[in-house]
Amino acid sequence: MITTTAEYLVSVRTDEGTLSVFRTMPTRPKTQKGIKSQNKKLEKWAMEKYPNWQEINIIPTFEATNGKAS
Repeated sequence: MITTTAEYLVSVRTDEGTLSVFRTMPTRPKTQKGIKSQNKKLEKWAMEKYPNWQEINIIPTFEATNGKAS
């Protein structure tokens, strides 16, 4: 069975320090438009949750754990 969920590592830098949170989304986007939309949703969530944010980085966990071969 193919999983349709996607997990992301959301790093938020605030004036107090950096906080990293894993967030699961119900779908895994396949198109560039879908990826941008998913990232915007995650950014909006982080902005609402941490109103004193300075920088937000979003990394899909499969990229964070597997990496790319050099």
